[in-house]
Amino acid sequence: MTEPHSGGAAAIESPPQPKALPRASSRTSWLQFAVLAAMLATIFALFQYPLRRIASESEINFVEGWNAYRQQFAREGTPLYGAPPDLLTGNTNYPPLSFHLISLLSFHGDLVRTGRWISLFSLLATGLLVGLIVRELGADSLIAAFATLLYILGISVFLPDRVGMDDPQLLAEAFTTGGLYLYVRARNRMGARGSPVVWNNPCPWLLCASALAFCVAGFTKHNLLAFPAAVALDLLLRSRRQFMIWCGAMIGVAAVLVGLTFAIDGRYFFQHLLSHRAFSWDNALTSVTRFYLGTFQGIMLVALVWILCRFRTRPLLAAAFVFANGLACLLVGGDGVDLNIFFNGFATAVMVCGVALAEIESLSINQSGVLSLGAPPALGTPTFSRSPGERLGVGMGKTVGVALMLALFLGTGLRVPERLREAHLRGELMAEDDTGFRAAADLLRATPGPALCESLLLCYRAGKPYTFDTYTAIEEIKSHHTDQDASLPLLRSHQFSVIQLDAIPGEAMSQPATIFRNRSRFTPAFVDTLMENYRLALRTSHFLIFVPK
Repeated sequence: MTEPHSGGAAAIESPPQPKALPRASSRTSWLQFAVLAAMLATIFALFQYPLRRIASESEINFVEGWNAYRQQFAREGTPLYGAPPDLLTGNTNYPPLSFHLISLLSFHGDLVRTGRWISLFSLLATGLLVGLIVRELGADSLIAAFATLLYILGISVFLPDRVGMDDPQLLAEAFTTGGLYLYVRARNRMGARGSPVVWNNPCPWLLCASALAFCVAGFTKHNLLAFPAAVALDLLLRSRRQFMIWCGAMIGVAAVLVGLTFAIDGRYFFQHLLSHRAFSWDNALTSVTRFYLGTFQGIMLVALVWILCRFRTRPLLAAAFVFANGLACLLVGGDGVDLNIFFNGFATAVMVCGVALAEIESLSINQSGVLSLGAPPALGTPTFSRSPGERLGVGMGKTVGVALMLALFLGTGLRVPERLREAHLRGELMAEDDTGFRAAADLLRATPGPALCESLLLCYRAGKPYTFDTYTAIEEIKSHHTDQDASLPLLRSHQFSVIQLDAIPGEAMSQPATIFRNRSRFTPAFVDTLMENYRLALRTSHFLIFVPK
């Protein structure tokens, strides 16, 4: 009978070291579950107010009323781009798909509430897709779940007003992230996960589905160009033949959607979509440094370090990160561009962090004692059959990975107490706000004739036609396209039977009434002309309602 080789089978079976490792691995797994449970509880707490707010009649953001009118146009069959943009009604500088989709899904019910529910479900769907992409790129299920929760938590903390708000941004994010997921699935179907992709066995239907999802996203929000650009670059590096298939599908679907848009919504589509905006470098710098990077310092630091180390071996993810964040930084200074422009860049940063966590957990030590980062020992290899160095490295990687997960969660959650406090205060005032909103809407509804509303949702709820866009009027002056306020002659002639302004803190309940001249959507000349020709008829905590003298 052959003696076992010293350090061979006997060394594997008898030493205590292999028995200690499963206990350490078990502890790290429980810590991972604890982090995920804490994240889930935090998201649940943050979602309480947005869920209640969906049924509210008051507007969450100025664009809700703007979107509601476009959704109503789509329901009635009124072309969205049937006439060139003008100074009174402005332009429809969003693509049409979300307006038609919400008008169909509302089933003749309330368009705003339908849009809010779709936005909420889109956030959850995008988070799920982020996790699925991370899983396809080699992470385990726990890290994929962590990426999903980190994305949802980050959006809820960064811009809570966008959670459950009637706006197409999150719907478009779900479509474009779905396109990226389909492409990653196509790559993995062409080759084993974690191995070089073999392009001899293509999946053209997945490539075409990816192209379709990207086009649908683009016709929902036209600034989501980063993911299709990253896919195009990755395809060019791998297979020009597959690039041509994907590109042909993109062109074909886009041509069909453009044709349908021209046929249904009018021939001035591109004039509306490409309208000029005023730009401020100060606003851009503040948005990037104070708000975006200030909220996601830890996530962005991990993502940037990983990109610098792995951009050659992971060009798809690196390109998506650079394109999404670069485009957001370039566009955020535009007037009217909100912080939701960063949602796409944040999604890529979360994906990068998920892949980085997976690679950290695969830390191993080779026979020379050198620490290496990369693929773990062969998938399915039992722990007891690995070398002592590999077992030590994997245990170390698990510990570091859990610590990093906790750090990313806590870093993102720093503003959670502030957000919960804000939600509590707003929740207490919700009933009062809705009462004031209904009172203002009733006054507008009872006053015959056209209305000018700073809160477009108020005019929409009152059944008033869309006759004036306050954003466009001030935007034209900021852009130096005109130095004339187009609304002044209309005020002097009492063209509007009722005018509503949003109350600024300090003027709403002052005695006697104080009306500030400097306002974000109106010129001082507008306020002067208003006070000369109109009188204050109703004042609430949020609205000032004027009627002709």
